[in-house]
Amino acid sequence: MKIEQALNIDIGRKIKVGEEEMTLYEAARWSALISGLDVITKRANQLKINLNKEKNWIKPLALQKYIEEETSVAIAEINQTACTTSSEQF
Repeated sequence: MKIEQALNIDIGRKIKVGEEEMTLYEAARWSALISGLDVITKRANQLKINLNKEKNWIKPLALQKYIEEETSVAIAEINQTACTTSSEQF
């Protein structure tokens, strides 16, 4: 069972991200992608790899798997933040 089903989260709900409006699912996928790129960048810096010159680090399937695994986590985190933010506005 996926986390959004277990927590009864509507992933089709529209949320505002900056000036953009997107579904919770779309925002979570973007968040997971950015997180994955951050992991790659940090690891490359540790290994002293210049990502502008070296292109053999590009592993689309590994990045896609990372996004798939992290999307549920991002959904829960964004949903919690959105709920907290909404309740604080009142």
